[in-house]
Amino acid sequence: MYLNKLLIKNFGKFNNKEIVLKPGINVVYGKKESGKTTIKDFIVAMLYGFSNCSLNEKKKNKFELYKPGDGGVYSGKAYIKDEDKTFFVERSFAKKNSRTNALELNTGRDVKLENDNLDGKLFNCCRDDFVNGMCIDDCDDNYEGYLKKDFDNMIVTGTSSIDLNRSIAYLRKKRKEYDTDAIADNIEIIDSELEDFEDVDKRLKDIRKKIRDVEEELAIETARRKREARRLIQTKNTSEEDSEEDIEESKEESNEESNIESNIEINKEDNNEDKAQNDVKESSEEKTEDNTKKTEKKKHVQEENKTIFLDADLIKDYKPEKKLTDRMWFIILTGLFVIGVIAAVVYILPFDNAVRQIFIICTILFVIVTIVEGLYAKGVFDEEIKTPSEEEFKRIIYELERKTETYEEVEIDMSFAKKYIDRREELIEEERAVIKDMSRRDELREERKGQETKLEASKKEIHAINLAINTINDLSRDISKSYSFMINNNISDIIAKLSDGRFNDLYINESNKLMVMGQNGYVDLDSMDSILLKQIYLSVRFAIARSMIENNMPVIIDNILDGLDDRLLDNALGIIDKMKNEQIIILSSDYRVINKYKNINSELNLIEL
Repeated sequence: MYLNKLLIKNFGKFNNKEIVLKPGINVVYGKKESGKTTIKDFIVAMLYGFSNCSLNEKKKNKFELYKPGDGGVYSGKAYIKDEDKTFFVERSFAKKNSRTNALELNTGRDVKLENDNLDGKLFNCCRDDFVNGMCIDDCDDNYEGYLKKDFDNMIVTGTSSIDLNRSIAYLRKKRKEYDTDAIADNIEIIDSELEDFEDVDKRLKDIRKKIRDVEEELAIETARRKREARRLIQTKNTSEEDSEEDIEESKEESNEESNIESNIEINKEDNNEDKAQNDVKESSEEKTEDNTKKTEKKKHVQEENKTIFLDADLIKDYKPEKKLTDRMWFIILTGLFVIGVIAAVVYILPFDNAVRQIFIICTILFVIVTIVEGLYAKGVFDEEIKTPSEEEFKRIIYELERKTETYEEVEIDMSFAKKYIDRREELIEEERAVIKDMSRRDELREERKGQETKLEASKKEIHAINLAINTINDLSRDISKSYSFMINNNISDIIAKLSDGRFNDLYINESNKLMVMGQNGYVDLDSMDSILLKQIYLSVRFAIARSMIENNMPVIIDNILDGLDDRLLDNALGIIDKMKNEQIIILSSDYRVINKYKNINSELNLIEL
């Protein structure tokens, strides 16, 4: 794949600038600050946009750096050739209205893009690989920093923008934030506090039962005292009636005595003394008989008033005696007797055995049905009436007595109720305390639930972080092996060429460190001068670009060749000429690059700014 034409519209210092490129070597020549690096960044922006800028690119925001100051349209166009296909790409870089359109000119069909990405549609090379591998710049002359850091990152992560050690350190720091031990300790503390509230439900139930019992005792005692008061009133009323009756009787006796005396006087006057004595005797007997009847009547009334209470006291132990015909054993014996009599009669009479058996079976069934029907009628199969408990018995007696009483409102002294009320208030205070404990228990349960959720989430996060660390390390090992193999296979001849044989080998060891083999053995990077570091830097970058040839992307060399001595420049151009990438774009302000390369290969596409 190669770039055929660039149409720069309002990008940096360029406005409506057209640049025609060709396969092979393209040299864009211009003086310093003429816009050579702008062209490189325009190519990157056209291929990948500004939204996915790499971390290792210039610290300045390139979007703001190249944004037109006059408010013009911030956009560009490019023609891209891939084998026999030609694509027209148009991008608008405006933040609020950024868009990318791609058209296949051969068919006239639009290319469907996802998130304005050409990667995966027109080519298969991510931005980091292109910028870090295919774009070779002077890295601000910090060659040692690149070789010790950026190159090491590329070896272990595949890109110089990702620092493996910092990434692992960051993940480990995040893992420490999810302290499961502290959460587990909190749960243990909550559990120990919850143990104090295990019986809170039972305590509340018991207290409320005690409150009901106190209220019931108070109601029963109040009712009992009212009944006593009513009885006293009834007794007083009865005594007053008896007194009135006695007075009436005394009056009647006095009247009778006066009548008797008058009769005696009359009899005396008539000389009938015997008859008068007989009358007195009869009157005395009648008086005695009347008094006896009244006494019996009073006793009968008193017994009737007490009957309900005597029955209530004895109802618990009272069991009515069953009749003989209601006893089960008598009923069964009677049934067996009937069956036996019928069987005897049947066997005495001259019947066949089959008839006898049928007759006996029918008799047995008839007897059984009769017994069952009789027992059912007497209620034997009804549910057994359960013996009431002591509390239920008291309540029944209370209701019976209430029904037999005269419901006369009476006032009683309620001072006795103070102890019940005080006891009830104490129990209510205990109830409030227990309810408070229940609220605290519910709070602890919610807190424990939250801690458990947090613990599970922390465990998942820790698991995910551990998985990420292990995955990164595994990928790093695979990338390191792949890059080490590619670079080691491509770098030895490059370093030998650039150094004129001073160094004959440069490879990456098992610790991912760059090792340089000279005539006198290995050379440490710290002991190298800037010229030697630049040679090693060029060797590494050329080796990386040559190892990524399968990506089929243009190689962009930006200002790295400027200022090289003639010998080193000739060696570098010779290596570039042998690179098999389909398109190489050299950006330079050194005209020697053009002249020297023409000496190597006359096929050169020159663009002057």
